[in-house]
Amino acid sequence: VLTVHVRGTNLETGVALRGSLHLIDLAGSERVERSEATGDRLREAQHINKSLSALGDVIHALSQKNSHVPFRNSKLTQILQGSL
Repeated sequence: VLTVHVRGTNLETGVALRGSLHLIDLAGSERVERSEATGDRLREAQHINKSLSALGDVIHALSQKNSHVPFRNSKLTQILQGSL
């Protein structure tokens, strides 16, 4: 995960703006059966797929305006919490 934080100020109005860009390497997120991965590569693919599933759960909860959003279910969703 690479996160770039950007801050800027409009010189005419003095309004400060800030933003974040998250770059996340999801290599290995393909279907495990099709990839024929074994050992460490298999475990990595399973972990990535679990994180993507957790991200899907968070997006679904947000779209449904649920009172509980499961950000803590993965490190990925914890990192992206402020951006979702």
